Amino acid sequence: MQLLAQQSPSARNVRAVRRAFLNVETMRQLRLAAGDHVLIQAQEEEVKGKAQEQGPELSPGSVAIAWPSLTVAENHIQLSSVSRLNANVAVGDPVKITLLEEAIHEASQITLTAMHAIPFVSNVMFSLFTKEIMIEIKFVVKDNYVEFPYNGKPQRLRVTGVLLDRKEQDNRSIFAIGQDTIVKILPFTPPMPKSALHQDAKEKQSMDVDKESSSGGHYEQIGGLAAQIKTVREMVEIPLHNPEVFTQFGLRPPKGVLLYGPPGTGKTLIARTVATATGAFLTVINGPEIITKFYGETEAKLRTIFELAAERSPSIIFIDEIDALCPKRDEAASEMEKRVVATLLTLMDGASDKRIPPKSGTNGGDDNSSEEEATKKAPRIVVMGATNRPNALDEALRRPGRFDREIEIGIPDAKARGEILVALLKWIPNTLTSGEVDHLASISHGYVGADLAAVCREAGLKTIHRVMSKARKTVEEETLDLQAQFRAMSVSGSGSKAVKDIKEQREDGEEKDELMVSAEDMQLAMTDVKPSAMREIMIEVPKVHWSDIGGQDEIKQKLKESVEWPLQHPEAFIRMGIRPPKGILLYGPPGCSKTLMAKALATQAGLNFIAVKGPELFSKWVGESEKAVREVFRKARAASPSIVFF
Repeated sequence: MQLLAQQSPSARNVRAVRRAFLNVETMRQLRLAAGDHVLIQAQEEEVKGKAQEQGPELSPGSVAIAWPSLTVAENHIQLSSVSRLNANVAVGDPVKITLLEEAIHEASQITLTAMHAIPFVSNVMFSLFTKEIMIEIKFVVKDNYVEFPYNGKPQRLRVTGVLLDRKEQDNRSIFAIGQDTIVKILPFTPPMPKSALHQDAKEKQSMDVDKESSSGGHYEQIGGLAAQIKTVREMVEIPLHNPEVFTQFGLRPPKGVLLYGPPGTGKTLIARTVATATGAFLTVINGPEIITKFYGETEAKLRTIFELAAERSPSIIFIDEIDALCPKRDEAASEMEKRVVATLLTLMDGASDKRIPPKSGTNGGDDNSSEEEATKKAPRIVVMGATNRPNALDEALRRPGRFDREIEIGIPDAKARGEILVALLKWIPNTLTSGEVDHLASISHGYVGADLAAVCREAGLKTIHRVMSKARKTVEEETLDLQAQFRAMSVSGSGSKAVKDIKEQREDGEEKDELMVSAEDMQLAMTDVKPSAMREIMIEVPKVHWSDIGGQDEIKQKLKESVEWPLQHPEAFIRMGIRPPKGILLYGPPGCSKTLMAKALATQAGLNFIAVKGPELFSKWVGESEKAVREVFRKARAASPSIVFF
């Protein structure tokens, strides 16, 4: 039987990572019981295709535990990212499944190699914990990956060596783990720099697989921020793992990255994901949490955090809502805020090693080697800050040498929203096609990542309510049908034939109604979730159509040509060299449907409608009215396409 691989929605569960979720009917056809160990392999066509691309070294398969699930469709199998990596399959690839019935030889010793920097790899407790995990896994395949949480972080290791007491080797390279098996753990060894043309495809694939952890997903789980993630990785990963690259040119590694943008765009998620992907020690500082009323206590907490990060380097210190911790000193409300800013400036200046001059002279080789050793021993700390008010920060923090790069995490456009929806819907059983996802992305103007996550959550709730109400209605109808049939049986006396007819009717009319989110559920959920970018200025969502306005066909046509056509046919305007108008003035006596036409235009064209009344902008303070106008247009541009109606 051919099965299609799917993403496991329960991949954050420790036990669920090692399970292969199957439909109950599929398990019955394969004669599998819950808890059976099975071998999952790619189809031969897939293996041949990937062997031509990646080379002959492919994993023979992945061992998982068969487990029933009521949410998995027939002919589908849900696998965690580690199981898909071990089986060398992607989401949607066909796989074959085999029950492990033959006797598997027990390994006398297995060697595990850490795939990232683990500071406690030689710890006795970590070794004992790893052995218990391996005994629980029971079966392993050479060159497979093993992932489990320890000390609050996911730890990934690879089976790089297996020894047997007997000379014969298992044909399938599957080995059993027992109490007598010796588990040897080797530390992580950074790979030598390679060119992109000669980079090993298997290592590249293992780097791209998402890490499912409680602190944040891998980069694949973040949609619409590819350019920002690339910049953050350049500013964080190289200084943490290879700081000597900078010292070769006499440069100082970057110390900090500032992420700024509206709330809900993914600033905190990026920081947590980078820390998880790099295996660095993460310390999260929520600005208001460390501020106390006692003199000097806040500064002492900051110094303690930086000292702990230096001891456990490589480390990332993430300061969320940094504007609350470090406001401008000339606008600070108290002396305590000024002291906190000064303390953070001092700590960031001393967070990494001083600048090392480039080598010179004949004995530069010895000096260079000593410089590299000193660089490796120096604490490797990167400070990341997040704020939605970058102009409220003290200017001294924003200079190079402290926050070396400022990265804007803005409101996503239609393409980015589509990528976010694809990343979110990986975890949700759904029936949406790529065209429906693109349509949802095109109409969700002003929605940020948090809004789209809320839309998916609301759509799931609506799906559950729909299925439950339909199931309740079906039960009631079947009960009434059974009562009617039994009354007919008592009158006619043909009991067996009537029962047979009932079963046939129920089997023919039964629908396999699964918990699958549809496009209609997503659109209904969007009506309940308001976009964050428009939340402060949106007065109403217009639901007026052209058919609601009688007459004035000429004015309607001019409005369509001015607003709808540039959005629907932009290539025609570019080809003809026509620049669409940016403003339209509707004038006339009161009550002649000027406001109604603007609302109908926004509804028909799928635009956001921002109604601004004059008194809302006026203020007695100098400059506040101008600031309010600028803010309206700034948010309108962020949530474009939109109509600003005065």
